[in-house]
Amino acid sequence: MKSLVKFLATLALAAFLPLAPTAQAQDGGTLKIGFGGALLGDTASYGLSNLYGIEYAAAQVNAKGGLLGRQIEIVTEDDSCRPDLAPEAALKLANQGLKLIMGHTCSGATRSALSSYNNRVILISSSATEVALTEDGASPYFFRTTPRDDAQATIQLKYMKQKGYKKVAILHDKGDYGIALAEKMQNDIKADPGDIQIVLFQGITSGEVSYDDVVSLLRQNEAEVLIWGGYYSDASKLIMQMRDKGLTTVVIGPDGLYNPSFITLGGTAVEGSVATGQADLSNSEAAKAAIADHNTRHTEEIGPYFFYAAGAAQALFAAVEKAGTADDLDAIKKHLTEDTVETVMGPVRFDAKGDVIGAAFALYEIKDGNFSEIKMD
Repeated sequence: MKSLVKFLATLALAAFLPLAPTAQAQDGGTLKIGFGGALLGDTASYGLSNLYGIEYAAAQVNAKGGLLGRQIEIVTEDDSCRPDLAPEAALKLANQGLKLIMGHTCSGATRSALSSYNNRVILISSSATEVALTEDGASPYFFRTTPRDDAQATIQLKYMKQKGYKKVAILHDKGDYGIALAEKMQNDIKADPGDIQIVLFQGITSGEVSYDDVVSLLRQNEAEVLIWGGYYSDASKLIMQMRDKGLTTVVIGPDGLYNPSFITLGGTAVEGSVATGQADLSNSEAAKAAIADHNTRHTEEIGPYFFYAAGAAQALFAAVEKAGTADDLDAIKKHLTEDTVETVMGPVRFDAKGDVIGAAFALYEIKDGNFSEIKMD
């Protein structure tokens, strides 16, 4: 019923937002590129990391004369990573006639937004990792530069086996992203358990003040490891309560934890926690130049998705330039899937499903208040 209500609300909103002409006809002075994502709320740091990467790529193109002879202008809409807000943000962008959109930031919001775009736009995300977004084939113009969630479970399970952990608890925040991560890990362990036993599998309510019941269950089940499916805001709170109760269970989480804000919120309690995150791309000369430019524009850290967003935008701009148009989605898609573009994140080309070719996750452990990459065998 909730899904039906949301669908009807989206239709109603669409009825009151008339379709505008194309972006090119709407504004001859600039070529508008949309960004939909989290700019407010707990996950704003993710969205800003994306936005800053896109702005960097646009600034580089604009300095050379623009795209198709026009300066790029970024138009933003906030969805706060919320699936209930994403359709409205998507409609606001689409109904300005924008056909080239970067985003969205979180998987659940991206899935909701896709239904509103209704295959009318090219959409490229650099942080939405849910497998089904590309695997189900429902959105032929959706692409992403981040690796997928199934790769997170693979590397996490390999790490647990190497460490010899046996009793594992799996918790998630009941969101699309968290559930998908938790279920993938559960299925992977069942398929090849080795010595690992799942002692607890449960969803918890995001935003709760107290997780005492969950901490008690972890203690009762003698969990050596907690696999977390969700974002850092809930994880940091849960871990602090675990440590306050003397629980030393190791926490392993997804890229939803690979963010400086996780350390800021959790403090010393999150020391030793492990997170999958996008591979470090900061060592190339192109990346170092991008970091220097970022530091002149912003006081915030560069964030985990900057290079992936900049690379996504650079690949999109190259495809548009080769297609000779910002309106022909099929022509742009052809170049995205057939051409390899050198970007700040390295070479970028997408497969037929829309997944980037060659991107990988790494594992990071928090040591002395910083993320330190774990070298896997």
